[in-house]
Amino acid sequence: MKKIVLAVAAAVATLSTIVPAQANEHQHECHKVRVHHHWEKRCH
Repeated sequence: MKKIVLAVAAAVATLSTIVPAQANEHQHECHKVRVHHHWEKRCH
């Protein structure tokens, strides 16, 4: 039983850290830009 509770808690913690990061990306327009011979992520 405790393992299930821990698994759910871990899943919630993981989701709560991922979702704000995605929300912030949508606020700032981000896209990959080719700089020399590699890709960089530019946000503005």
